[in-house]
Amino acid sequence: MMEKRRKIRIADLNPHLICKLCKGYLVNPVTITECIHTFCKSCIIRHISLVNRCPTCNTVIHETQPLYNIRLDRTMQDIINK
Repeated sequence: MMEKRRKIRIADLNPHLICKLCKGYLVNPVTITECIHTFCKSCIIRHISLVNRCPTCNTVIHETQPLYNIRLDRTMQDIINK
């Protein structure tokens, strides 16, 4: 059986590659482990210093040490680099 290839337009991917805080393409993307939302590393660190919640869904990132619950997202970085 032959697989049908489907073309994806770059414009369709843009909403997934944009930081919701700065509105630019993700730079050094990190993902919050509790809710899996992704932001630029510098944007989310700045945000966490003011508010300890995800800016997208309002989930508490971590009660006392929120930086423990963000992880570099190498897959997203690879996609952006392409």
